[in-house]
Amino acid sequence: MKRRTIIRSENVPVVVPLCGMAKMQMEAAKAIYRLRGAVAEFPNACLKTKMGLRQFRVRGLKKVRCEALWACLSYNIQQWVRLRWRVQLAGVEA
Repeated sequence: MKRRTIIRSENVPVVVPLCGMAKMQMEAAKAIYRLRGAVAEFPNACLKTKMGLRQFRVRGLKKVRCEALWACLSYNIQQWVRLRWRVQLAGVEA
């Protein structure tokens, strides 16, 4: 099966204000975007390495979504425990 690919070499004038290309040329925006990559990629790497989410143990889209949801939920609970409970156990009020 051959897939169709669309590659735009130039932006349509109507779309230019919406895509934010001028905004991304500013140094502050580039710094924020660099930080965003680190924030967004760490949970994905953690889910893959620590929780073994490279391959799913079930078949079917509904079951895979459920497994991914459980993995994300457990990651979020771990982070919550790390950030909230450990501070309280140390005697520092957050």
